[in-house]
Amino acid sequence: MSEPIIHYFFVQSPWSFFGFRRAVDITKKHNTTIIHKPCRAADVWEHGGGVPLAKRPKPRQDYRLVELKRWSEFLGIPINLHPKFFPVDEALAARTIIAAQEDGKDVSQLTETLMGDIWLRERDIADPAIVREALISCGLSPEYLENADLPETTATYDSNSQSARDHNIFGVPTYFIGNEMFWGQDRLDFVDRALG
Repeated sequence: MSEPIIHYFFVQSPWSFFGFRRAVDITKKHNTTIIHKPCRAADVWEHGGGVPLAKRPKPRQDYRLVELKRWSEFLGIPINLHPKFFPVDEALAARTIIAAQEDGKDVSQLTETLMGDIWLRERDIADPAIVREALISCGLSPEYLENADLPETTATYDSNSQSARDHNIFGVPTYFIGNEMFWGQDRLDFVDRALG
């Protein structure tokens, strides 16, 4: 078995959304695993010099939309360029993913569902009812929503964010194979080659 892919992401990142299914498929191709590490955007941006979308200059904001549309068409992955619930407080969703993962569950479907709630279905992932529906639709226990508030779950979220800083991550998605870093969904071809 090849080394696992370590995957740092924000639940609400459109670029993480574009890369998500493709990264999971790469692990299947190489008979390996993917370890998802949702982390806090504020921690990554503060350490890596990034700026929240609303604080970026207008030319950068405008070009972001051009690139999102371009990648959506190229990949054949639909996306709503102006979702109703974005930006959104993703902490509850991220901690719910962690709670299920800490219990040994594969959280790929749950993560992709929550991302799709933002970018496809105009649903507010800060709403516990929406997160609960995502769990149920993925065949996971709604108890993970309650476990999202446990101190140990929050500690893992903190640890993921600190790990992102320790690895000098400055944007998402970021993938690691061993000590080699690959930033961006547009680097997935290199991830694939590294596992080959």
